[in-house]
Amino acid sequence: MRTTQLMITAAIMMTGFMACNNTAKDAANQDAALLSQYVDSIEKLPPVYTLENWTAIDNGYQERALTAEKTIATLEEADQAKAEESKRKYAALKANYQTKLQEKEAAAKIVVTTAPDYRQVLRNRLFGEGKIGADMKFGFVNGKNILGVYRNFVNAVADNKDNYTREDWDEIKVLYEALDTRKNAVEKDLASSDNIKIAGQKVRFASIKATNRGGAKINENEESKN
Repeated sequence: MRTTQLMITAAIMMTGFMACNNTAKDAANQDAALLSQYVDSIEKLPPVYTLENWTAIDNGYQERALTAEKTIATLEEADQAKAEESKRKYAALKANYQTKLQEKEAAAKIVVTTAPDYRQVLRNRLFGEGKIGADMKFGFVNGKNILGVYRNFVNAVADNKDNYTREDWDEIKVLYEALDTRKNAVEKDLASSDNIKIAGQKVRFASIKATNRGGAKINENEESKN
């Protein structure tokens, strides 16, 4: 009788153990399945390469992976292989997202357009494209062409006088003085008639500057107050 009772007790304990063991395996299978389903769903979603989106994706994965990791050892070999495959798929997905995010960040740092230096824009308009650079050398100006250089300079200033800013006028003054310096250097090669005509251009320029340079300053001051 005692032996029978012991056998029944043992059987009950074994049955309970098997039931608990089966429950644990079911939970492990469910955790692994949830992880796999999550990775598959992320792969199917249209990618949105933002840090906020990636953070949300990774948080969801880490939560499921942590849960599955606790019970993965209880899975059958085939099921463990599926879980590991999900991890590899996610690692590839993560690498792709990180690459795209880095490319996006690098692209954001690239200056797409650079505003041209207003000084060079002025030089090109007043003397011709590329004639005067930052070195302010006037070697192309000689006794034969200097009248035309003055005339073009003053004509360009007259045509654009209403659009110049204070900085433009300051640069124009520097360029004009540099042209005058070049005139002194080629004076000996300058025809008397050209010298007289240049004097007329200088008077014309002085009148334009006097009328418009101060106005540009006033306009800028008014804009800064608004």
